[in-house]
Amino acid sequence: MKLTKLFVSLLLSSTSYQLHAGGIIDPIEPILVTIPAGSFSMGSMAQANTQPVHNVTISQFSLGKYEVTVNEFRRFVEATNYPVPLECRHELNGWFQPASKGNWETNALNTSEFQPVVCINWNAADAYVKWLAKETGKPYRLPTEAEWEYAARAGTTGDYYFEDDAEQSRVCDYENVGDLSGENILQRDGNTSYYNWTGKIANCADHSGYASIVGMYKPNPFGVHDMVSNVLEMLADCVSEDYNNASNDGSAHVSGGCETRATRGSSWHWSHWPIAQRGSIPTDFSGGVDGFRVAMDGEASSLPKASQAFLAELNFAQTQEHKRRALEPTVPDPVTNLKIQQDQGTVILSWDKSLQDDVESYRVYRNSISGGMVKLLATNLTQTQFTDTHVEPIKYDYTVVAVRRHMQSRYSEAVSTQAAWVSIPGRVEAQWAADYTGSALGQTSDVDGGYNFSGAGGIADKALLTYQIDVTKAGRYTLEYRVASPRDTKGFELYSNDENLGVNLVSNTGGYHEWQTQQGASLYLKKGKHTVMLKSLDNNWKLNWLALKPG
Repeated sequence: MKLTKLFVSLLLSSTSYQLHAGGIIDPIEPILVTIPAGSFSMGSMAQANTQPVHNVTISQFSLGKYEVTVNEFRRFVEATNYPVPLECRHELNGWFQPASKGNWETNALNTSEFQPVVCINWNAADAYVKWLAKETGKPYRLPTEAEWEYAARAGTTGDYYFEDDAEQSRVCDYENVGDLSGENILQRDGNTSYYNWTGKIANCADHSGYASIVGMYKPNPFGVHDMVSNVLEMLADCVSEDYNNASNDGSAHVSGGCETRATRGSSWHWSHWPIAQRGSIPTDFSGGVDGFRVAMDGEASSLPKASQAFLAELNFAQTQEHKRRALEPTVPDPVTNLKIQQDQGTVILSWDKSLQDDVESYRVYRNSISGGMVKLLATNLTQTQFTDTHVEPIKYDYTVVAVRRHMQSRYSEAVSTQAAWVSIPGRVEAQWAADYTGSALGQTSDVDGGYNFSGAGGIADKALLTYQIDVTKAGRYTLEYRVASPRDTKGFELYSNDENLGVNLVSNTGGYHEWQTQQGASLYLKKGKHTVMLKSLDNNWKLNWLALKPG
């Protein structure tokens, strides 16, 4: 891969770079689309930061037909020696990992000179358009938020320019989003999943696991490509909380909060966002899904020679990519009638055989904890049954896919195990919950490992955590709980079979990663099965486990 990319880079540098006398590198001017003047209603009632909806009048301007590519950005770096970021969040392992070595040219997601350039930052994008303007004498710049939304809508008024797509089956004709083909590649290569992080994936295949070569999908009605997705796009505006002080002439908001700039659009790694949805990015942040496109005042002009050569190379790359995609298998139909049988530490799954003769095998996915990320559990299954013998007393979710030539189907409807009844006296781990709301399970920082309940700001006020316990002997029990908190909190109420057993405080442990075993109330419990529920009375605390000890 590295040698291939090096060869492509050398080939492009020898064929498309135009030099002035004295060796000055000519910029590649963007291929522009003239956006006609007009008015539109900007914003949406769906979110607070997209309100109030207001009328904006846009003057004629030009916008890049495509997002700026690696090839174009290379010309800028060669000409200016711009100090590009040397680290980027580009490596996937369940999710994007912390920033690591890699830049616009060497990041793990870069497979083509004609993908959108990423692993830069807003400062670099701004420097690029200023260099382009200086070298050409033309008013190139970053688009404003209002211009972006106007151009993305292209005269339409729905959530998407290709009309509302409730089934998410048409978006792959127009955009590169979190979809079935990408899900297949991410599960294989990155140990991650669109489904896990967004709760949904597009019900179609766009034939790209990562950022696509620009212009591979249908354009919007203005003739602009990849507006809703592929990579998110950094804009000229400083971030604003809402539109209360927004202009009505389409100009950029450039006062206050300029350490963070506006972004629009989604990326290949997420589900597609409605056109009105807003994003933001710190000006020095370098990420693997963050790109930009160029705008210019006035009407688009004819292409100079360097841009014509670039366009010819881009068209060739697009043609080759279309040929590759034409050879890919279609997505199989999803698995149906998935059933589950549970017997102590064993789970047996069964499902209907695919009616498609060319389905070769099946894969089973399971999460490690309820609500957690589904991971590949078994593959290359040719029978329509699977037995899982590695089952802890946790509520698991299972799903099955059909496979045709390494292309997997949409996930089947999930089935779940029943949470086990935990024997008391004993310890009840956080992840053994039968049900929960207002919190999330994640890896714990406590010394004995495992999982804990937390969330943004810790366990939420009014969160409910439900457990099933089986008391082997009636009597008094002392409640203990392993918690972490940066402050004294109101703790939680404990219920058993809907009976309120009192309040248990959670005291300051010194922080979210400082764990203590704290003691609560003394309880009388009858022999037999109890449904125990914790009702949080505050936030800013985490829970690793409970214990009920005689005495």
